[in-house]
Amino acid sequence: MVIIKAKNDKDAEELLHSGINKVELAYDIGSDDFFRLASRWCEKGAKISRGRNHFIVSLKGLAIPPND
Repeated sequence: MVIIKAKNDKDAEELLHSGINKVELAYDIGSDDFFRLASRWCEKGAKISRGRNHFIVSLKGLAIPPND
């Protein structure tokens, strides 16, 4: 499975909302931003793991309905 790299908080949120299954947080994320992102996405079933250099947010079977 392909891992898409996010370059900032906004990029990570947009990728996750778009339905990308694996997003690497390829930037220096602060603790407040990390815990905000973790709280929001883990509540929705995401898992966060430590990659070689960055954290990786994985979504499994998560369907995000379109904004109508």
